[in-house]
Amino acid sequence: MEDKNAKQKDFWSGKGGDYWVEKQNEMDIMLSPLGEKALAKLDLKNNSEVLDIGCGCGATTLEIAKKVSEGTVTGLDISVPMLNKAESEASIQGIANVDFKVVDVQVDQLTSEKYDYVYSRFGVMFFDDPYEAFKNIFSSIKEGGELSFVCWQDPSLNPWQSLSVQVIRGYLDMPSPPPRSPGPFAFHEKDYVKEILEQSGFSNISFDNNQEDITMFSGKSLQEASEDYLAINPVVTEMLKDSPDDLKAEIVESLKEAFSEFHKGDGLVFPSATWVVSASK
Repeated sequence: MEDKNAKQKDFWSGKGGDYWVEKQNEMDIMLSPLGEKALAKLDLKNNSEVLDIGCGCGATTLEIAKKVSEGTVTGLDISVPMLNKAESEASIQGIANVDFKVVDVQVDQLTSEKYDYVYSRFGVMFFDDPYEAFKNIFSSIKEGGELSFVCWQDPSLNPWQSLSVQVIRGYLDMPSPPPRSPGPFAFHEKDYVKEILEQSGFSNISFDNNQEDITMFSGKSLQEASEDYLAINPVVTEMLKDSPDDLKAEIVESLKEAFSEFHKGDGLVFPSATWVVSASK
């Protein structure tokens, strides 16, 4: 039987994870303001026990750890290189109340009723079976505890994705993922997410519609930003791995044309739409 989430594990602990480690600062600049909206939903106490799901290189985990100096924060991810970076950063910053673990929240049983709060910045949309994963998350929260996460709305409201896909499809036979399949936009349907949370046992479920500009590839030229864009999409990366360099160069030129109106001198500035989802046990 194929390992659950096998493709995700291969990508995030392989070249995908390595790439995000390399581009960590740029990604944090893009995602941090959006993640802050979800974090603000949690009434963190100084001694809170917090779980950070899909913590990546640990920026969110370390930020939470500073807010709960007498508590602890556990950061979970399936990417070994990203967690290595997170541990290194915790050491550099002298933050001791964190614990990073290689854990697949869908497959590996979490400790029951351990956490006061569970948080995620774009880390919960990649499960093969989200119902199974969220039941596991629910069981890990103490009675009265809270969940908050941020996820992307429809690609059409996020041109950083929809525009690029349109360009790339002019060169590659890029398949449309099945609806609700693991990926950045798996949770764009509010009713679907609500159903997952309700079936997992959560109550007081709410959705905030957050729309704001985001900066991708801060400090990069239009050329550099377009090149980097090709590297962050696991589907495109896989499709291009054996392609000639001139095809990649051609795609980059077309991306530059499509992205030019969004290049403001400091990377690419796009409108974005996210759901800030909160619930309680």
